[in-house]
Amino acid sequence: MPRRRVTTRRARLLPLAAAFLLLAGCVQSRIPVFGIRLPFPAGMSRLDMLRYEGDFQDLSWTESFDALHAKLSREYPFTEWKEIPWDALYDRFSLRVADAQARDDARAYYLALREYVHSVPDSYVDISMEEAYRQEAVGGGFGFSVAPLADDRLIVYRLAKNGPAAAAGICWGAEILEWNGVPVREALGRAPVEWASAPAPTYVGRLLDRCMLLTRGPVGSEARVVFQRPGEKRRITATLTAQNDQYLGMGDIVDYSHPYGEMESPFEAKILDGGVGLLRIHFQSATMTAPFPERAYKKAVERFAREGVRGVILDLRGNTGGDLKLARTFAAPFLKESRSLGCMVCYDHKKGGFALKDGECAEFAPELPGLDVPVVVLVHRTTKDTGQLIALALQGLPNVTVMGFLGTDGALARVGGEIRMPRGHVIHYPIGRLVDASGRVVVSTDARDNGGILPDIVPPLGPAELDAHFNQGRDPLLEMAVQRLAAGG
Repeated sequence: MPRRRVTTRRARLLPLAAAFLLLAGCVQSRIPVFGIRLPFPAGMSRLDMLRYEGDFQDLSWTESFDALHAKLSREYPFTEWKEIPWDALYDRFSLRVADAQARDDARAYYLALREYVHSVPDSYVDISMEEAYRQEAVGGGFGFSVAPLADDRLIVYRLAKNGPAAAAGICWGAEILEWNGVPVREALGRAPVEWASAPAPTYVGRLLDRCMLLTRGPVGSEARVVFQRPGEKRRITATLTAQNDQYLGMGDIVDYSHPYGEMESPFEAKILDGGVGLLRIHFQSATMTAPFPERAYKKAVERFAREGVRGVILDLRGNTGGDLKLARTFAAPFLKESRSLGCMVCYDHKKGGFALKDGECAEFAPELPGLDVPVVVLVHRTTKDTGQLIALALQGLPNVTVMGFLGTDGALARVGGEIRMPRGHVIHYPIGRLVDASGRVVVSTDARDNGGILPDIVPPLGPAELDAHFNQGRDPLLEMAVQRLAAGG
């Protein structure tokens, strides 16, 4: 249980408060300050209720941080699994918040909160964005983005036309060797990852976020870059000036996302050349365009069966998740028997701890019509939420191969936690974890970066594959999947 700091005055008042609670109409609850059980009044005051609900807007910055830390460290469902060092985080960031309050520095206060939140490696944890501060920190781009290769090189994969990098002679595929006088891998460790939209749960995710933010800085700032063009041995040094580029390049190396929209369908179905069926599943939710996606999906599978497809590609890249029931529907035609992946365990305020959530289990079962053909499931780090459960339900079956350049997002949880802080900052966090029959956490990455859905086949990702995608408009992973199925699975 994390430490809690309490003033001497508060410590003296605690026995009086406990006595009062014992005399009042009470239920059992857990006092946030110490993590001990004491009766809590059944009829809470409005202030108590606001604190119970996570509304700390009317507190001072230091008081609100204490309340935030107590609530988040108590209710966050992966503390042990991820070995979150709550005590160390409090020691570090409470001082920064206190300093910001003493100087009445709103920017320093927000940055302390943002870095605190980003110290928890979980994409379900986030804080509302303050655009002015982001623009000030990383609003400028140097005209290129880099991608890491398996051999530890960083190469340029995106080059802005007429941007600072292109003007300095940097070309597509160039290797970046140094950044502001230090080896580029060392510079990566200093990249301001707190400006990513949410903390990445995996090592690979954090590496990609660092690559994304390495080539950004304040508008007008300079970077001294040493690079080497493809096929050349000469090292070239250039000084670049960051320009306001509307955050060009602030995203995944390959953006497979298909954002939810009421006029969008949750999936696409087509038959490719060679008799391979393709199901691209973007999210698990009904929309105005597809109010009954289960029926539409069943018809698509029936069409594949009539046409005699020789295999199916289930493309989950960019899947943003959604309804568990619909995730079951999307996996069902390819299952031969039921699979139980786990049940949700959530924080229960009444019990003062975590408890099994009735009716929230990831049970997958086969449904007719089924397809008894080879299946290739495509995944990526943009495969999130319940999209990962579709892949997990199918992985390991004799006719199924999971393929991807990267594993999945590595975070799966029940959402619902919200904390409101002074100056309108809002923090979201998960309140439940999926665990299997042995009590082991499912999908979510642990403290040693084990987690997510790891592909059965990880093709090499090098300059040729990046060139195919960015310069030739091809999808090399999809092509590999088609070739595999065309060859018999």
